[in-house]
Amino acid sequence: MEKVRVGVEIDPKEFMRLASADLEYKRKLEKAGKIIGGPCLDILADGYVLETETIEEMGEIFFGSPTNLVMDREVHPLGTFKDSLEGMKELRKKSD
Repeated sequence: MEKVRVGVEIDPKEFMRLASADLEYKRKLEKAGKIIGGPCLDILADGYVLETETIEEMGEIFFGSPTNLVMDREVHPLGTFKDSLEGMKELRKKSD
């Protein structure tokens, strides 16, 4: 989830330029199969799933964003249900 950072002072025209560049950047990521999602309809924010092979790749994508310096991000890594099931099995073994 990305939202514009509260308290950032930026010229509205400059912000529009950055926002347009960021939409183009995210559209490019979408075409490359790296991002699924889009703008939230009920708040001024973007919500998306980012598909990367490494944390470093994720960082490169975030830092390459034209709006990086004016955004707050909330990142929640997703695993698989298989991963969670394996983790639960390991916890059970340790508690026995």
